[in-house]
Formats: sequence, C-alpha cells, structure tokens
Amino acid sequence: MIIKAYKYLEKIWFNLNEKIRFILVGGFNTTVSFFIYYAFLYLLSGKEQLSLLLMNLVNINISIATMRYYVFQSKGNWWHEYTKAFSSYIVLYFLNMGLLAFFVNYINLTSVISPDSVLHSIPNLNKAVAQLCCIVIITTITFFVHKYFSFRKSK
Repeated sequence: MIIKAYKYLEKIWFNLNEKIRFILVGGFNTTVSFFIYYAFLYLLSGKEQLSLLLMNLVNINISIATMRYYVFQSKGNWWHEYTKAFSSYIVLYFLNMGLLAFFVNYINLTSVISPDSVLHSIPNLNKAVAQLCCIVIITTITFFVHKYFSFRKSK
C-alpha cells in the first residue's frame, strides 16, 4: 500500500517542471542547511565560518542525493556525478565563505531595529541574516551549476 502510494506521488512529482522541482527540493535543502548553520552558530558562540564549514560537511550529501534524483532524474554514473557535484559544492562553499564575510561586516540590524524589539534577543541575528543573504545568491548559482555541470544529461 505504501509503495503504491509513493509510486503515485512520484509520478505526480516528476510531471512537475524541473524548475519547480528545484525550487521545492532546493527550498527543503536550504531550510535544513540554514537550521544546521544556525545550530552550529549558536553552539559555537557565533563562529560563522566554522559553522558554515560544519553545515556544508553535513548537508552536501543530502543535497547531492536529493538534487540528483528528485530534481534532475539523473541516471548517469553515480560516482562520476557525485564527484562533479561535490567539487561544485566545494567551489560554492568558498564563494559562500567570501560572501558571508562580506555580509557579516556590512549587515547591522541592531542599528536599525528598535532596542525594545524582540529581535534583539535572537542570538547571532546579524550572522544569521548574513547567511540568508548568501543563500539567495548561492541557491541561484547552484541550479545552473547542477543543471549544466553536475547532472548534465549526456547526448
């Protein structure tokens, strides 16, 4: 019964446009990775670069598996595609690292929100918002990297 329901849902899923599937899967992956980042940020007392590294170590494999199957329906050589996707994520990690350093230095929400706002009680708010800014840029680039490099369909 469960397998039949899954196959039915999978059929509906794969009838969705690839960009819609990317947004949904990417949204899931991005949400999970952000919460992992924030958890590390909290546990490591605001060390954003170490939190970013640890988040990537945890999330890269989840992202590769879900993008490969649920977005691009790739049937290519698993190891070959994995190494391409992993190397893509390493490059994206370094880009994210630079962007994060930039945004952390230039985002200062505490200076623009009211001192009695509940937002002041959120630990590492500026660093969390800085990573959210990075996510917008990195997610857009990720789609094109995976579509045209990591999981490109062979002709």
